[in-house]
Amino acid sequence: MKALLFPGQGVQKIGMIDELLNDIPETKNIINDLSKKLDFDLLDLLTKGPEDKINLTEFSQPTILISSVLLAKYSNEVSNVDITAGLSLGEYSALVYADCLELSDAIKLVNHRGKLMQDAVPEGTAGMLVVLNMPINDVYQMIAAVNETDETINFSTDNADGVSVLAGKNTAIEACKKFIEENEFKRVKTQMVQMSVPSHCYLLDKAQEELSKLLNEVEFKTPSVPVIPNVLAEPTSSVDVIKDSLINQLTHTVRWRESLDYLVRNKLSILMDAGPGKTIINMARKIKDVEKISLESN
Repeated sequence: MKALLFPGQGVQKIGMIDELLNDIPETKNIINDLSKKLDFDLLDLLTKGPEDKINLTEFSQPTILISSVLLAKYSNEVSNVDITAGLSLGEYSALVYADCLELSDAIKLVNHRGKLMQDAVPEGTAGMLVVLNMPINDVYQMIAAVNETDETINFSTDNADGVSVLAGKNTAIEACKKFIEENEFKRVKTQMVQMSVPSHCYLLDKAQEELSKLLNEVEFKTPSVPVIPNVLAEPTSSVDVIKDSLINQLTHTVRWRESLDYLVRNKLSILMDAGPGKTIINMARKIKDVEKISLESN
């Protein structure tokens, strides 16, 4: 089985598809046409920045989506794909690749999605914490312990074995750090995610309500290949399930580790990273028996 996987937020950087733009001039026309659907110059942001703008959620999401989609579209390696998926934001890129969503609709959706997320949480009040080297059962115990207090922390993204991402208010994040210190998890390390808005947590409840309205205005088609939604961790071709999964994704855990486990259990032979950078491949290297899988990137 051959899987094509798309990255999420965090891979954005100025010039991330400069080589593609130089090699295939028509990609500039595609981007310029899409800019007419937005209220900013997408090509200018991709090639010139500034960095503080491209890192804002409402701008980073459309730049990552278009970069990932174009890299996959014009890759000589992408063919005969059996299944696709995307990490968080990357789920929209996967749906475009699978002909479930029109690119023009997807670019508007993720821009609005980013705005809703940006507006939902006051700047500087919340964040996302990467927890490294902590067994999954201990992660759940820590979440339960913190949530038994006056704080609320959510399991934002289950990336891979020993790579978990939590989201919540700053005070809840500090409570997690305190739990790790007090319980003497000596191998466990933490670091903050460089994102302007925490994702996949209760703080986005209102944003989820508004996103639901937007998604119901867009046409979804039966995908050409099965898609693995983040909240399901197993494939589907149902338009209704796909749409509901996109809505739920904003406040529910991204089950990426389980999604990769599904692929491995079902005889994954080739895994392709469709986006800029090698985020997907680096996570895949943590898969058991990864040496049996061919890992490829654009």
